[in-house]
Amino acid sequence: MGETTTTAPRKRAKGSPRIGRVAGGKGEPARFVEGGDPPARTGFDPDRIVEDLGMWWKSGGGSNFILGSPGLGYSVWPEQGLIDRMREEHCVAIKAREDERLSESKRVFLHARMKRCVDEMFPSLPGYKAGPHKLKGGETVLVKTSPTLLEPKAGEWETIRQLIEGQLSTGTVGVDQTDFFYSWCKVAYESLRDGHPGSWRPGHAMILVGPASSGKSRLQDFIITALLGGREADPQKYLFGTDDFNGDCFAAEHLNLGEIPGSQKTVDRVMLSEKIKQVVANSMQRMRLMRTEPWTVHPFWRLTISVNDDPDKLRSLPLITPDLAGKVLIFHTKACPMPMPTRTIEERAAFEAQVFAEMPAFIDWLVNTWEIPEALLTYADGSDATRFGFREFHHSIVRDGLFDETPAAELMMLIDTAEFEREGAKGLKLWDLASDRDSNAGIEGRCWHGRAVVLERILTGQGGYVCSMDTQFRELFRHNRLPYLLQRLNAHSELGDGQRIAKANTRAWKGWLIGRPA
Repeated sequence: MGETTTTAPRKRAKGSPRIGRVAGGKGEPARFVEGGDPPARTGFDPDRIVEDLGMWWKSGGGSNFILGSPGLGYSVWPEQGLIDRMREEHCVAIKAREDERLSESKRVFLHARMKRCVDEMFPSLPGYKAGPHKLKGGETVLVKTSPTLLEPKAGEWETIRQLIEGQLSTGTVGVDQTDFFYSWCKVAYESLRDGHPGSWRPGHAMILVGPASSGKSRLQDFIITALLGGREADPQKYLFGTDDFNGDCFAAEHLNLGEIPGSQKTVDRVMLSEKIKQVVANSMQRMRLMRTEPWTVHPFWRLTISVNDDPDKLRSLPLITPDLAGKVLIFHTKACPMPMPTRTIEERAAFEAQVFAEMPAFIDWLVNTWEIPEALLTYADGSDATRFGFREFHHSIVRDGLFDETPAAELMMLIDTAEFEREGAKGLKLWDLASDRDSNAGIEGRCWHGRAVVLERILTGQGGYVCSMDTQFRELFRHNRLPYLLQRLNAHSELGDGQRIAKANTRAWKGWLIGRPA
């Protein structure tokens, strides 16, 4: 029998690499194919993969990347987890082929670092929609969440109407304030919906003053917060300067202050006034978060404040100076029955749910039906009043209560009280004294007419008259300049209290006119 010979298969040397590649498409079992590495994939586009994954890299973020989209949200992924996802969804190679310098996965990471780099990621910014934003300082930031703006939808909103008009319509307070409230809501919603960072239309700060438990906070919590995207923050520390970090205020569109600290010091009230002006009129704001450098952003903000109408609480409100007056609405609310019972937790939840369900119909009415009355668009002298959408409003009950606590009001009280004496004539009042110029300039009845410097000399007993209140006047003028106090009195008269003081500013003569009380 002849011998049969066979050729044994060639064995690779021990320790030598196996030459070949893994083949098989998505959904097929992997198999080994002998031979060299395949050529690099043609048409591989790292930008397409980065876009598909919503992939970003935070500067200095190391091997961590941000994945997501405005609709799905954003989260931080480690590099290995991202590699697994790219292999699963895009069959991205993790090793370089013979004719590649970098593997496909590294090319994706490099592309993200070079083209999709952000300087910071914020949970939210007031008014900013989720996604990347280029700040005016040149930085690129990623915002994780958007305000949830409700869409208008025709329907009934009777519960909301009763809540608003029950507190603000004509009644014991004597003035229908609803036109101003509805106009404020319309301007705020349309500005947030149609504007963008740096171009928001500013709006008045709203101050609600009324009896305790009258429902002021329900207007803030249930209507205004829902109208402005569902996010609110307590700005107390920011407004009163008690905290250097203000990140909480940059997480919401509605700055909702439900209680003012009880300080009645003038310096604290002036600080509050300055902060309100900053929130209302300044597009650019300085944001300082924990463990980060300060940022300059352009938030959308609306500020509302509610306070009880007892005298002690009113003394904590800001002084309504001329530069603040045009930036605030001051409403006086009244106690009224709620449209639905709210005694128990369940009743309160049902009331809140009903108001929220009616909000789309209320918004539809604001946007498509309500027109700001022409009387609110101009001032009495015919000048334009639309800087904040319409003119300001200060309810007389609250305005007079605030004014009564000011140095200007003290000046007028002292003038009304003071008596003067000269050359045996006693019991003279200021408007009985000789004036620099014999003119009433529109003030009915007798009035004193002169310059501020002359008036100060008369009131302090240095103008040829003996003044019964000279000591009190000197003490007042130690801390307050008379021209400023006269300006405040003039502004208060222009707000509708009856003309008691006016400024004459003509070519022939400049000075002040002070009339006697009616």
